Amino acid sequence: ISYMKIDKDSRLLDIACGRGKYTVEIAKRTGCKFVGLDIVEEFISIATDLATKEGVSGQGVFRVGNMLDLAGVLGSEERFTHVTALGCLFYVHDKMEPFLTNLRPFCNPETITFIHDFSRNCQLGEVEVVMKHWRTSAPTLHTDDYKAIIAKSGFDITYYRDDTESGLKSCQWVVDVGATLCSDPTVFTFWVLRDALKERRILHNTFILKLSVK
Repeated sequence: ISYMKIDKDSRLLDIACGRGKYTVEIAKRTGCKFVGLDIVEEFISIATDLATKEGVSGQGVFRVGNMLDLAGVLGSEERFTHVTALGCLFYVHDKMEPFLTNLRPFCNPETITFIHDFSRNCQLGEVEVVMKHWRTSAPTLHTDDYKAIIAKSGFDITYYRDDTESGLKSCQWVVDVGATLCSDPTVFTFWVLRDALKERRILHNTFILKLSVK
């Protein structure tokens, strides 16, 4: 939050906000206005209740909608100072360029877009088992291709960090907890992602973007 300089004058768009945990926490800490977007209606209901419980419902709204149709969900007049997409974009790696292109109209030149996402560091065939774990048919992008698509879509990468080690620690925790609840590896498959991170076939990345001034 401090790095992104979110404050009471900020307008935050949280894409694929899930149950609203991060959106609500940022709103509580900063007083910012917000819109949370997710395709799962149940998640939006839970997020709306959480915002009310935590006293930030007057600062924003949660909406049901597809992140590939931002204009249909947000209208055409919305502008945001900050955009977050945390652990969700690997579901649309095959549509990353149109996603980012459609995001541009909702950004100002100084808008900060913060992305946490996975990419591959190997041939596609070596991560198909991870895609199966994610239940997505979208081919996982290679890191170099990911960066090229960002540039082609009219954004500059102002900050990049390889966060695979921290992603691995989080994934290992999930594996350890999951093993106590479900011992069947065909049902609980987080170990697939854990092994791919450990072997660096999959990378966990942090991107901060701004609109290109070129």
